[in-house]
Amino acid sequence: MFYPRARSSFAGPWLACLVLLFAGSFGSPLIGAPQVEVAQELERLMAIHGFTMKPADLDATREKQGRAEDTDLLPHLRVLLEGFDHVIVQAPQGGVERVLILGEKVPYVPPSPVAAAPVAQPADGEAAAGETVLETQRVGASHAVTLTLEGANGRRVQRLLLVDTGADYVVLPSSLIGQLGLAPEGLRQQQVQTANGPTDAALGTLPAVWLKDQRIAGVEVAFIEDSRLGGNALLGMSLLGRFRLTIDDEQGRLVLGGQ
Repeated sequence: MFYPRARSSFAGPWLACLVLLFAGSFGSPLIGAPQVEVAQELERLMAIHGFTMKPADLDATREKQGRAEDTDLLPHLRVLLEGFDHVIVQAPQGGVERVLILGEKVPYVPPSPVAAAPVAQPADGEAAAGETVLETQRVGASHAVTLTLEGANGRRVQRLLLVDTGADYVVLPSSLIGQLGLAPEGLRQQQVQTANGPTDAALGTLPAVWLKDQRIAGVEVAFIEDSRLGGNALLGMSLLGRFRLTIDDEQGRLVLGGQ
């Protein structure tokens, strides 16, 4: 499982299984694999295999070197992108549908033992300029926040969502489709891979998700049968990926900044 660099101080819980496909450690690549320019190799692979990438994601790999093994596409991508936090999304019919780059991996540098000058911090619960602070609650080993989901015709539903940096989308139970006033025929059906095996999902876009009084428009969402989610819902990267995020475990806060 990946953990996005500089996005969160919280490791995504086991419910991150609902991302379509995780990129992680899948064995050691061959040491003798040749070095290539990552962006050029990705462009070559896209032309051959037809998967897609956002231009900004592709640009993040430019002038970076990676290893290219003469293997099938999935292991080839995993080795090529071993220097990046990334997600590889599989297509329902097999193969790769798209690749997301979350950031370049950097080595951990322990903090200096020398005491730094104190920096003024916002008071407890107070947001700094450009930040949104949400109170969290613990649900087992996970952190959760209560947000307002906006559906069709301004219809709103409040829902507790588990914070999950491993989930590609905001993931909701299918029972919310009707409550949000969404038309099922307006959603696209796709099979997704979970830790418990493949399952069907209905993919679409919510008109908005509200972070207190801040309206975040056009949030991608995946609806999955309630029984498969165990009554849970996930706050995934289709919303969290728009922010720098930090979870303050001691004070029970999720801090979102820099949209």
